[in-house]
Amino acid sequence: MKTQTRWSYCKFLAVTLLVGSFLPLASRALADGTTAGTTISNTATATYEDPNAPGTIINATSNTVTVTVAEVAGVTATPLAINDLNGGTVLPNDILNYDFRLTNVGNDPTGLFIPGSATVTGPGTPGALQFSINGGTSFSPVPAGGVTTASIPAGGSVIVRVPVTISGLASSGATVAVRLGDTGLNDNSAATQNQPDAPDGSLATEIRTVDNVNGTANEAAGVPSNGERETSATQQVLVGAQPQAFAAILKTRSAYSDSSTPLLSDDVLTYNLSLRVDSTAPAGSTGLAPANLVGTTVNGIGTNRVLVSDAIPTGTVLTGTPTAPTTPIAWTVVYTTDPTTVTANNATWTTTRPTSGITRVGFVYDASTTPITAGTTVTGFTFQVVTTNVTATTTIANLAQVFGQTAGGGTTLVYDESGDQTPSNFNDDGTVGSNTPTNGVANPAVDGVDSNNNNTGTGPGGEATVFTVAAAGTILNGPNGQPAAVGPTNNNDDFTNRSSAIPANTAPGSTIDPNAVTFLNTINNPTTGTLSNILLVPDAANFTPGAGEVLPPLNTTVTLSYGGQTAVYTYNGTNFIFTSGSTIVIPTLTAGTSVNYSVVVDLPANTALSTTTGNGFSVPIYAFQDVNGNGRPDLVATEPTQNRSIARVYTGFLRMVKDARILETDGTTVVENYTQTPTPANLRVGRFIEYRITYTNISIAPVGAGNVTLNAGNVVITEDGTIGTNTWARDNDTNGVIDTSNVVGSTTAQFGTIAYAPSGDQSGTTQPTDVTRYTNTLGVAVQPGASGTFIFRRRIN
Repeated sequence: MKTQTRWSYCKFLAVTLLVGSFLPLASRALADGTTAGTTISNTATATYEDPNAPGTIINATSNTVTVTVAEVAGVTATPLAINDLNGGTVLPNDILNYDFRLTNVGNDPTGLFIPGSATVTGPGTPGALQFSINGGTSFSPVPAGGVTTASIPAGGSVIVRVPVTISGLASSGATVAVRLGDTGLNDNSAATQNQPDAPDGSLATEIRTVDNVNGTANEAAGVPSNGERETSATQQVLVGAQPQAFAAILKTRSAYSDSSTPLLSDDVLTYNLSLRVDSTAPAGSTGLAPANLVGTTVNGIGTNRVLVSDAIPTGTVLTGTPTAPTTPIAWTVVYTTDPTTVTANNATWTTTRPTSGITRVGFVYDASTTPITAGTTVTGFTFQVVTTNVTATTTIANLAQVFGQTAGGGTTLVYDESGDQTPSNFNDDGTVGSNTPTNGVANPAVDGVDSNNNNTGTGPGGEATVFTVAAAGTILNGPNGQPAAVGPTNNNDDFTNRSSAIPANTAPGSTIDPNAVTFLNTINNPTTGTLSNILLVPDAANFTPGAGEVLPPLNTTVTLSYGGQTAVYTYNGTNFIFTSGSTIVIPTLTAGTSVNYSVVVDLPANTALSTTTGNGFSVPIYAFQDVNGNGRPDLVATEPTQNRSIARVYTGFLRMVKDARILETDGTTVVENYTQTPTPANLRVGRFIEYRITYTNISIAPVGAGNVTLNAGNVVITEDGTIGTNTWARDNDTNGVIDTSNVVGSTTAQFGTIAYAPSGDQSGTTQPTDVTRYTNTLGVAVQPGASGTFIFRRRIN
């Protein structure tokens, strides 16, 4: 569940799953996207070293090879949505539209054959299929014998609709599944996508590519080099599925107006809001049917009102006239003077603007006649605040909220906070989040931050929109494009996290010679005057590492570059000593100007792995005016124009830990629990070894605003029992039987998909008849602090 604590950032970004389905979405097997017939020229270059002259780089250039890209066919089917035509709970006699998207993932235009029927499992009766080639705005009937579409360009798609009438005798909890296409296992896995079109006698029920006749527009001559392809997909719903309105409130800061005076108390910020009601459930959610959004009671206004609320940011007051949308539905601007200790949905609102003391601005829609239908986006909410109460450098932070109810869903509140794309305060992985409203007063250190001001924040609940109003003499120094970033405590400990590469098969506890890591930072003059003689230096004198970070190892080199100037510093165990180049000075920085500079951190040989120590290596970088001329940033009391940003290098940040437990022959009784050193005496014929891999992102979690954190993306875990030191799929005793065999159906992954080699989830006594390699493709980003597991079981032969 969502909380307001920072550990809750340790979540995963959501993997894309079928909305309303309880089966995993089949992965797309994308073909080469380069257009067929394209000529590609390739000249190889290489760098290498002569062993007799270490460190001397030698360049090599190859001859040029020219190739012509072959025509490749490809098609995928993905579940798109399940829509109950009368809304609300899925009930007997309801008509549901099961929509699928068929996509040409080849590199050449192709026709797509759409079957005239789909397979329905459970208490449902299919109707006549329909298809749309214009994004679902209009549909045409599919003949009983199927239809081949007109030419579909590479990357183009067709939507196929399967109407299903739920049986009048369907029981609550019954599953009604629809399969479109007929490909092999038909298990909705990657093995059902973009497969060779096999002559299996199911042509009438297949989804398959049909190569265009030569001469068709943009068609490459000839036939696909990989033959025609076929695909299938399945989606299902439970009778009695709970209706849910999926409402997302979105917010951006659209303008900032700095007055002509040097005062900070007369600057104006403009915010735009929009409301989106989704027609599909969040990725990863189950048991929910998208529904329309209706209203709740808004004190002082009336019943059945949808309320959009925004607490006036601390330090500011409402100014100007807020604007409410008029189309496609009309809204009304409302105000409240209730303290923010009262949540917005419990506050008393008025359409008459108070003369003072406004704590929130809001917008209401009367949904008593017409709900906001799923698939609707409402734009045009606008309001402004002025920094009346700002006297020093201040971060202005706020977030918006929306309140309503689900049509047909009872009185349960529908609630969402701005800053991200997930609706109704759902978690990033599609699970249900907290439905208890906060006071709506933004706290970036707790809420997290929509760093890019585009509703792409991640984490629990909403993420704050932030902006720094700076006093004269202030300089901002932060990550690329985020000079006003704020760290765990203030804008002097903001940071950028990056990782060096790690060689394959580097065991835990090893040391390495990491490659140099490059950072790009931004400096900004947020004031109305010109700053002069800004120095850039790494300095550790007044820096105390926090949890999860240490200063770098002895002999780390730091290279700063700006405008043709380069300065190299070496860490001596106490501070960074200038060793070559020239001190970097930015002569002038005019008001509102931003400039970028680069930082290259090169850690020395024999550096420990961060995945072993749990620490990143921090290099504090200062931008400052050197008042006393000593070339170093002194205390703020002496040199007030200064700002620090941290370049933090990790030597790997996804920790992998393996352990195993021993189970009795019944597969249930635990003989020995998880350990990294199972007792040899417990390993007996017929017992099971259950291997567990735990992966953890050890990097520092998102905090503050505008920082650059490390997500582990495209994670693929491979367990191969035939290579390296792995022996669990070998016949080590040469008796003709591999030493352990796969236990069918016992493999589990917390996230993503599992692939089995050489031929599916099977069990045998030889490598060809068993599983010799498991591959877990997570399909999600492992965020800082987050972890997961992958487990498989082997029987001792």
